[in-house]
Amino acid sequence: MIDGKILIADDETDISLILKLQLEDAGYRTVRVKDGVEALDALAREKFELLLLDIKMPRMDGLQVLKRAREAWPSMVVVMMTAHGNEEIAVAAMKEGAVDYISKPFSNEDMLKRVERAIAYNRTLQENQRLQEALAAEQKKTEAILQGMAELLVAVDISGKIISINRMTEYVLGERREALLGKNLDELFATDLPPGAELPLRKVLASGSAAIDNSYTITGPLGEIPVLSSASPLYDSSGHLIGAVEIIRDISSIKALEREREDFVSMLSHDLKNPITAIVGSLDLVREGRLGAINKDQREFIESAEESCSEMVEMINSLLDIHKFEAGRMIMKFNPEKPQDILEKIIAQYSTAAEKGEIKLTSAIAAGLPECNLDRSTFIRMMGNILSNALKFTPEKGSITVAADLVTELSGLAKNIPAGLYPPAIMAQSGSYLRITVKDSGVGMPKESLGAIFDRFVQAKNRREGKSRGSGLGLAFCRKVMDAHKGLIWAESEEDKGSVFTVLLPLAPESMA
Repeated sequence: MIDGKILIADDETDISLILKLQLEDAGYRTVRVKDGVEALDALAREKFELLLLDIKMPRMDGLQVLKRAREAWPSMVVVMMTAHGNEEIAVAAMKEGAVDYISKPFSNEDMLKRVERAIAYNRTLQENQRLQEALAAEQKKTEAILQGMAELLVAVDISGKIISINRMTEYVLGERREALLGKNLDELFATDLPPGAELPLRKVLASGSAAIDNSYTITGPLGEIPVLSSASPLYDSSGHLIGAVEIIRDISSIKALEREREDFVSMLSHDLKNPITAIVGSLDLVREGRLGAINKDQREFIESAEESCSEMVEMINSLLDIHKFEAGRMIMKFNPEKPQDILEKIIAQYSTAAEKGEIKLTSAIAAGLPECNLDRSTFIRMMGNILSNALKFTPEKGSITVAADLVTELSGLAKNIPAGLYPPAIMAQSGSYLRITVKDSGVGMPKESLGAIFDRFVQAKNRREGKSRGSGLGLAFCRKVMDAHKGLIWAESEEDKGSVFTVLLPLAPESMA
């Protein structure tokens, strides 16, 4: 666009010169030509915002120039000039595409207003065209993205008629877009939804709310395909519901991975534990001298091998139990238990190991602790994992203290919990909690590791590199146990300054619902 550049086409030199001077005084730039042929030549050479075109000119009159100009340059804005009394011709010219006309003789003020209005009109047209082109480009880009999606996309109007699909939908359903558009949603594909259950898009149309994470199976030419989908409502600019759109993801590969995981867990349960059991049995026979006498050194090596086998079995059990928690198949029985009695028994079980490692194991359990709803088996295993870690990473002459008391306000503890471990809303909960802490004087952990140590197969850096190593499954199991108990678990630590593991168990019975 050339700002303010006007082409004056008039065979009357005096009039064209007056126009030139008046327009240039008003800030416009002008080019003068004396007939229609020169006007077309000038339009071919340069760009103008406006053509002031006299109707009567030699060689080619204004109407002929207007027609050719509109054909060659459709966006060109033309204002006709005509002698007084020829307004009917000017009106005819406007029907051919001129935007206005000026009658001669004209006043300077009137002419400038008409020129300004015509140029403003031209710029509005160009801006609208630019916006339309930009909108078309964005629509084309959006359409390319939607068509290139690996997921199925289905959009319906308020009545449930298909208004848009993408190429993946065509591929999975084995039909062309033209055959699918306009179909009723219920005719699109067969599903395994039970009788009376609604498709996600139907739910959205009925409620006006999104339907997230819907799992079902669709049946088509490619067979049965398990899918996970999310559907959202579509609204117009006035906020009225006009339809819905659903993104459907083929999760066949995920299901296959889940089956492989199930097979792997089954292999751990049978193919690994059975030979380990056989190894332990054979070692027992040798250690007991049934295959011949053994000396002290041989006995120590055999006992070490048995301990390693026990660790392997514990690792397998932890992995199996974590899998059960995640699959919702972990069987737990919650009963009122006296935490003091359980903790004292656990401490007694680990006293021998602490003495062997020359580690001082003490307790600081408050008297009169109320009963707490626990799954005894998983709770004992969880506390055993925490104590085993403390013994493993505490050097000789070190100390471990197990403490228990009541907590009635969680807000004061929030600052101790590593960022990202639990959502802030959890710390706003009310009620009483049993707090159990295990504090050791061991090697500690970097602060940046504390938020991830409860993930599977994750260990703090200094623990991975130390002489005592683990699988990273024990603390993951502890987190699953505490989640099942609706409680919290976290660690506070610094390198070379020991660690404190804190467990919070809700005491209110309704919190276990």
